[in-house]
Amino acid sequence: MKTNEIEILFRQHYNQMIQLARMMLYDDEESRDVVSEVFATLVKTDIMPRNVENYLMTSVRNRCRNLLEHKDVRAKFEQLYVTEMKQGSVEEEDDLSPMAVERKYEQVITYAKKQLTGQTLMVFEMRHLQGMKYQEIADQLGISKVMVYKHLTKAMTIIREYQQKII
Repeated sequence: MKTNEIEILFRQHYNQMIQLARMMLYDDEESRDVVSEVFATLVKTDIMPRNVENYLMTSVRNRCRNLLEHKDVRAKFEQLYVTEMKQGSVEEEDDLSPMAVERKYEQVITYAKKQLTGQTLMVFEMRHLQGMKYQEIADQLGISKVMVYKHLTKAMTIIREYQQKII
C-alpha cells in the first residue's frame, strides 16, 4: 500500500479509530498506540481491504480486546502471586510491591520459555503473550481446541510447580 494512500486513510479515519479505542481502553496513550499499530500493520500489507473503514475499526477493536485480555492475565497473575505470598511467610512488605510482582511475572515467563518445548511453548505464547483465543490458536497450528487446552494445562502445571519453588 502506498504511503499517500495510508496518509489519506489516516486523516479520514483516525478520529473514529481513536474514539473507539478510548471507549474500550479508557487510556489516551494506549489508544494512540493501538491506532498506530493498526496503521503500521496496514503499511506492511500489500493488499487493500475491500471495506477499509470496517477493516480499520475491526482491527482497532480486536487490538483493544487483546490488550485488555493481556492486562487481565497479568492482573490475575499478580492477584495469585500476592495471595500466595500472603499465605506463605512474607517478612518484607516490599515483596508485595508492584515492582516485585512484575519481576516475579517476568521471571515466571522466562522460566516458562526455557522449560516448555515445541508446540506447548507456541500455544502458551500465543495464548498468554499474544492474547489469542483457543480457536484462533487451533486454526493457526492446525490442531484441535482440545489439544490447545491440553498444551495449556501442561504449561500451567509446569509454571505452578515453579511458582511453588520461588514463593
